[in-house]
Amino acid sequence: PTMAEMMAQGKQPEVLFWVGCSGSFDDRAKRITKAFVRILNRASVDFAVLGTEESCTGDPAKRAGNEFLFQMQAMMNIEVMNAYEVKKIVTACPHCFNTIKNEYPELGGKYEVVHHTEFLKSLLDSGRLTIEGGQFKGKKITFHDPCYLGRANNIYEAPRDLIQKLDAELVEMKRS
Repeated sequence: PTMAEMMAQGKQPEVLFWVGCSGSFDDRAKRITKAFVRILNRASVDFAVLGTEESCTGDPAKRAGNEFLFQMQAMMNIEVMNAYEVKKIVTACPHCFNTIKNEYPELGGKYEVVHHTEFLKSLLDSGRLTIEGGQFKGKKITFHDPCYLGRANNIYEAPRDLIQKLDAELVEMKRS
């Protein structure tokens, strides 16, 4: 459901799922978006998306040095989210996560922002979600930390904890 649909019903979701540009348009990332939504539904998480009201966070503009465009994009998003009284945001995109968490507050966008790996771990820890390992038993998996997740926000353990719950062998890269 969209935030507009939820508000029309007088409901406020537990979280806003920020899909992001790649989660909306990139074919590989769309699979992540769909899988995450299936997990949210399975865990009975009351969530909504902005749908057509979601715009780029402005991260690419800011990183390219166009502060004016960044602020325009950010202010539009903040205006929409504040109108819906959004409190908590979960996103799978490390760039969106970093921008909304660290750049939006100084523009009036103060939200609890959670990366989807942290959110999934909290669902598992609270018992709202269970996982069956085994499918990946004996497989070696390595996780490449996105810069805006690891170095910029010091989130290293949640993705690794999830991989280990799959009964996979977590192998770190040589220069991690």
